[in-house]
Amino acid sequence: MAIRDELLIDLINRTEMEGEGPRITVVAQGAVITGRLAAHRHWATHVASRLGEAGLPDERFAEDFTREAAEPLTYPPAFLHIHGVQLISGSSSLPAALGQFFRVPLSAVSAWSVR
Repeated sequence: MAIRDELLIDLINRTEMEGEGPRITVVAQGAVITGRLAAHRHWATHVASRLGEAGLPDERFAEDFTREAAEPLTYPPAFLHIHGVQLISGSSSLPAALGQFFRVPLSAVSAWSVR
């Protein structure tokens, strides 16, 4: 996102206030990714929970995401967080079903739409 997209930033901020956002599709470095916009704290807490359940050695990484969830939000946000992600197209080696949560830097987003 070379040009600051105020509408996308507003959408992310509203999602932070309400906990869950609309379904979104983004183009990031040639990959088309779709899912539902998620609040940052929800994303970090969920990842921490999943890592904590995984058992050794992954559970020690849960602390990093727990700490991330407690961090104050920054403005403007640097990332958007998407829940229930699917890769629609792209030359990436990512699997078609990416899992529960995905983090995309706003600087990588070249286009987006909501539905």
